[in-house]
Parts: sequence; C-alpha cells; structure tokens
Amino acid sequence: MNMEDNFDQLKNSWKAARKEHQAPSRPDMLQTIKAKYNKSKTAHIWNAAILGLVVIGLAAFFYFLAPMQETLSRIGIGLMIGGLIVRIIIELVSHQKANTIDYAAASNESAEQARNFYAYRKRIHGPVTITIIALYTIGFYALTPEFSKYFSSFWMWMMDGSYLVIGVILFLGIRKGVVQEMKDLKQITELQNSLSEA
Repeated sequence: MNMEDNFDQLKNSWKAARKEHQAPSRPDMLQTIKAKYNKSKTAHIWNAAILGLVVIGLAAFFYFLAPMQETLSRIGIGLMIGGLIVRIIIELVSHQKANTIDYAAASNESAEQARNFYAYRKRIHGPVTITIIALYTIGFYALTPEFSKYFSSFWMWMMDGSYLVIGVILFLGIRKGVVQEMKDLKQITELQNSLSEA
C-alpha cells in the first residue's frame, strides 16, 4: 500500500471513528503527517542544492569561459543568477518554516500552522515563481546582443530556441513536483483540521 492509499484509509477511518464516537487512532495519523512533512522538507533541501549547483555552474561559465563585457549582458547575468539565489533562499526559508510546525500536536494552533504553510507555498509556486522565471528569461535573452557578435545567426537561433525547449521540459518536470507537494500539503492540512476538531 502506498502513502496516498494509507492517507485515504486513515482519513476514512478517522471519519468513521468520529461518527461512532470512538477514540481516534491519532498515532497513525500523526505518523502520516510527519512522513509527508519530512518528504516536503527534504524536497526543499534538494531544490536548494540543485539550484546552488546551477548558480555555481553559471558563475563559473561567465567568469572563466564567457566573461561578458557589455552592461546589458552583465545585467542579464545578474537577473539570472540573482533569481536563482532568491529561489534558493525561499527554499531554505520554507524548510525552516516547516521545521517550526508542531505536526505532532493535534490542536487548533498546529492546524493553523499547517494552513498558513500551505497558503505560503501556494504563493511561492504562483506569482513569486512566475516573477523569478520571467526575470531569468529576460536575463537570458539580454545576453543575445553580445553573443551575436561572436556567433553566427544560426547558432544564435539554436541557442535562443533551445532555451524555450529546455524551459518547457523543465516546466513540466517542476510542475509535477509542485502538484505533488501541494497535494501532500493540502492533505496534511485537512488531517490537521480533523484532528484539531476532535
């Protein structure tokens, strides 16, 4: 039985127990909450680590292989690396916020913490992420004028076009992870709410 099936079974058992006025099986439910939160927190660290490697790779590329000289290009590099650094900070802050949630408690306070964290991550995956991606894209294409001095039109089209292709692939991969995270957080929030109402 996978974690999703286990969660649904626990939730249904909890509802049935409440209807029959029986004592709820809180340890199992709290264990499920803890497992899902740990999964979410691990994802934050992995995201930060991967983005950190990308920042190091970009910095090394522009410092050693392609030191850009024009102001527009340097602004572009700043937008690209700066956007990634902001996202790294967001992931680390998210990890810290998740650590402050008392998922072992079954109280109105812990339920409120879960709801607030869910709303926070929803904002991060919405307007905040869209803004960062937009700035990164602007930064990438700001490099085009200077790169065009050294590469033919064919290679410039290849470079600019490949960004779109890679962007779509990354978007689909990232979206899958985001959808799963939000689903997990929503389930945690619902379970915390149920526990706090008991």
